[in-house]
Amino acid sequence: MFSQLFRKAQTYLTLLILVALSGSMVISPVVPAQAAFGERITRSGSQFFAGSTRIWINGANTPWHAWNDFGGSYDATWWTNHFQSLHDNGINASRVWLTGDGEVGINISTAGVVSGATAAHWSNLDSLFSIAQSKQIYIMATFLSFDAVRNTHPNYQRWRNMLNSDANLDSYVNTYVIPFVNRYKNNPWVWSIDLMNEPEWAFENADCGNIPWARLQKYFAKAAVGIHANSPILVTVGNAMPKYQSSTCSGCQGDKMSNSALQGQVGGDTRAYLDYRQDHYYPWMDATWGIPMYRNPVGNYGFDTSKPWVIGEFPSTGSTGHTTTQDYENAYLNGFQGAMGWTSNGVDSNGSLTQLGPATTAFKNNHTSLVFPSGSTNKLTNPGFESGTTGWTCNGCTGSAITSPVFAGTRAYQAAARTAAWAGPMQTVTSQVVNGQSRYSEVWVRMSSGTATANVTLEINTSTGTTWIAMTPNATVNSTGWTKLSGNATVSWSGTLNTAKWFVQTTSGTVTFYIDEAKMN
Repeated sequence: MFSQLFRKAQTYLTLLILVALSGSMVISPVVPAQAAFGERITRSGSQFFAGSTRIWINGANTPWHAWNDFGGSYDATWWTNHFQSLHDNGINASRVWLTGDGEVGINISTAGVVSGATAAHWSNLDSLFSIAQSKQIYIMATFLSFDAVRNTHPNYQRWRNMLNSDANLDSYVNTYVIPFVNRYKNNPWVWSIDLMNEPEWAFENADCGNIPWARLQKYFAKAAVGIHANSPILVTVGNAMPKYQSSTCSGCQGDKMSNSALQGQVGGDTRAYLDYRQDHYYPWMDATWGIPMYRNPVGNYGFDTSKPWVIGEFPSTGSTGHTTTQDYENAYLNGFQGAMGWTSNGVDSNGSLTQLGPATTAFKNNHTSLVFPSGSTNKLTNPGFESGTTGWTCNGCTGSAITSPVFAGTRAYQAAARTAAWAGPMQTVTSQVVNGQSRYSEVWVRMSSGTATANVTLEINTSTGTTWIAMTPNATVNSTGWTKLSGNATVSWSGTLNTAKWFVQTTSGTVTFYIDEAKMN
């Protein structure tokens, strides 16, 4: 596009995958599977995994808030609020441009020699990635765009000089790429690096200098070696179209991003490879390559079968003749491992979260365990009560481990003799919360008789007083089946934290109820 542009302590594969993070439903338990949303994303074959369980990139592009944010006009409050909105709309990853056209953030001489990044750039990225962690948004960090070499931008000749010299490429890798991965390699939310947005235009267009493929490939190869030698962060390139990624599809001219093509640029170094691949889509491509969401990356395009493929950009308003909701679902059905609408914040005419949110929410609701896999990162002790009541107290009630009814495994927890509506099962989680960090909560609840409205609440006691945070929305619970309460909430407080207590309550009444498979991630 031409733009400046996851049995106990485990989650369940459901028979009916229509569970929303903020909704509720009654189902029967099925076979559990391990997962770990929040662990580092890796790839195995043509799929992505968080921990040991598959994850699908239900993503978006948030390329910038203010063009060249990082080291420029960075606004932490805006990014905090926007990432919360992304998470609330079922989005688990965002593609963010770190240097765009290279005007700010990177120290580069007129000759194209790079001597690192500015203090403001590092400070802004520290903040961004901390926010991403607190709001649970995986970041695909895009280093450069073809815009950097476009002659409408002030430093274009510097970046052309960088790309056209081996020594200058080394200066970029040694003083920026490697320091970047060493700085952030322990933050799993920095899951991948996109080395360049749509390099095709740098090659094809005179106003971008017609940079030869060999020079672009050398940059990708050298950077990939540096990243793979120093970190577990995945590497990709944000290719615009199939044209230079296959030898078999219509109008295609060979795979410029293949292992052999990149390794050939660095003496056969086997660390020069992309971990996953990207294809972008806009309606101008319809006649030549069709709409990738409705085609198979292997059967229709002849793409490399050994790696995951992500549709890294496509209009948030939807592809030709389809809704955005259809686009996400069909990308999944046709074998792509992620889709990322352009954009979440309306930087151009291709839409915003207004159009994107309903689509990503629908995909999350239909495929919750793929979008937000969770389990081994559970912060609660004895969440399925297989160890009796260990770790739990009954707040204003009498608690016991029971063998019937249970949602899964052999035991559940009974809250009886409740003295008030707020009385219920409780666990102290003081060491498991971080001020300003989002937490996902989940629990299965059942009444002994009748119906009630229930929720999960977090009690925060600090030096300034006590507050209560709603961790899940209110949901109707009955005695005929188990109802899942789930939701995300930001945990924050003022003063010094004394205690944090996670508990289940009803909004009225004192009828006995049961819980099972509790979770806080």
